[in-house]
Amino acid sequence: MMDSAIKSADRVLDVLELLCRRGNSASHSEIAYTLDIPKSSLSALLKNLVNRNYLEKNLSANTYHLGAAFFALSKQGKTAKNILKIAKIQLGWLTEKTKEASAFYLFKGDHIERVLGEEASYPLSYRMTPNVQFTLYAAAAGKAILNCLSESEKVTYFKKTPIKALTNQTATTEAAIRKKIMVDTKNNVTISYGENSVGVIALAIPILREDQAPIGALSIVVPEVRFNTNLEKLCRESLITAAKKVDYELQTI
Repeated sequence: MMDSAIKSADRVLDVLELLCRRGNSASHSEIAYTLDIPKSSLSALLKNLVNRNYLEKNLSANTYHLGAAFFALSKQGKTAKNILKIAKIQLGWLTEKTKEASAFYLFKGDHIERVLGEEASYPLSYRMTPNVQFTLYAAAAGKAILNCLSESEKVTYFKKTPIKALTNQTATTEAAIRKKIMVDTKNNVTISYGENSVGVIALAIPILREDQAPIGALSIVVPEVRFNTNLEKLCRESLITAAKKVDYELQTI
């Protein structure tokens, strides 16, 4: 016998798929007849989907239509599918522009993961190995993402995340990390001074969805011995430009 939770999930998907097939319009009776769902069970299911904005009800026609949350979820899926392709182009441009290594990090909830990297041609440079995870509180890309989380998300993160010193530059308390992020962020670009790796300076800018939730971050990484005021200015300007290009590409998906 099918588990009731699985059966309910199947019914939700059946309703959404039916509306997609039916030109995005069907009445309660049509849905119940087509999917063979008892009307009482269907009423509760439709009410829940309407409350969560996956469906909308046309009161005058007494029909149901796909709602804003459904289309937002669909767009997020397209964004997730295309973000790596879009980011990769900008990493090539960032490294060509600054002559330094660059990377794109995906936000994974309590950490970030470097999924793309472009290495510099200098003998002394930072290796951009993919599939490496980093903390939010020490890496520049992580700090950039942490900075744009909602206050409730920040509270949850600090409550659940054990904080430890990765180098002697790492802030190790919530208050110190919050203050450091505020000081180290200017025009949406966050910098880290050897907080994650000794002798490494990194700058990063977050990439956000339409609802301002973070997808990930673009970052430029420079050996401390090569870092100077002019290079910092170039990196900041380049990251801002690259992020605007990514944002434009995402909006046209």
